[in-house]
Amino acid sequence: MSSRNALSLTRMAVFFVAFGILCVIGCAQTQTADNRTTSESALFQLREMDMHLHAGMERPVPLDEWVELAAADGRKALLLLDHIELYRKTQAEYEAWAGENGFPLWYPVGSAGHKALMADFDRVAKKRKSDLLIFKGWEIDSRELDGDLETEPMRMADVLGWHISPNNGGEAPDGQLLIKRAKQLKALQKRFPVPMILCHPFSMRIENIVNTAQKQGRDISTITVQEYRFFQPGEQAQLAEILRGTSIYVEINRAYEGCWKNPVVREAFIADIRPLAEAGVQFTIGTDHHGLREARLPFHPEEYCGELGVTPENANGIIRDLLLKR
Repeated sequence: MSSRNALSLTRMAVFFVAFGILCVIGCAQTQTADNRTTSESALFQLREMDMHLHAGMERPVPLDEWVELAAADGRKALLLLDHIELYRKTQAEYEAWAGENGFPLWYPVGSAGHKALMADFDRVAKKRKSDLLIFKGWEIDSRELDGDLETEPMRMADVLGWHISPNNGGEAPDGQLLIKRAKQLKALQKRFPVPMILCHPFSMRIENIVNTAQKQGRDISTITVQEYRFFQPGEQAQLAEILRGTSIYVEINRAYEGCWKNPVVREAFIADIRPLAEAGVQFTIGTDHHGLREARLPFHPEEYCGELGVTPENANGIIRDLLLKR
């Protein structure tokens, strides 16, 4: 794993601090034959889904306890995943990194780690099949789409999530980048016919814009809606044309909570996201939880998804897609 990934926990902390600063200025369910609480017609409510739960090397507690934390807060459908880059460390690098961050050595590095992780995910999915629908996957840096991909572990996944980086210190992610990544994923699905998620693109732009302003000594209350806006005219229609009718999804995650009360960011989010939902783009709901602090807080995505146009019907698209592949 590269040095940027070794700082994933500190990035999470910085991210929530930045958004904290911004804040200052039904469904019926039926039982299937094997007792899983879902059916083709049933819908999970937004807060019942977490399609981005980190549950591998960065996990703070044993897997069963970690999954129970999510279930106790109401989750009924989970996508368990890990950063694929972590397994590229040498053993010495892994031990140093885990020791620095206070993690046990949950899994081996390399291909043995890929297999052990996925086996652990399968084990807990089987154990909890009476009350949870559990899928497994990877989160992969989307910049790897521009080079060689590590394909062997990718074939083990039910879902492939693609990390959109804030690219702090460089150009913030924007509409042209998302259009490029969507085209790349559409082509990649010819080789890997599984659902794919564009992870947290909109919140990553906000992180970049806020960090840049702070480094420049700028009062972030002066940042305008237009500066926060992700898309330029015509880009939403172009993206919707690429994604409509596919099994490529755009993520809405818990990072939105940190800035939803800021009217400028909120206006930008609504202007960027609602037209996509209205044009048929499908979204996923995820927490992106890494640590205990956020995992112990109640998750209420309905507080922002309604104004974004992201409904349970829309967000259940990936569940329906995955069940069809089983």
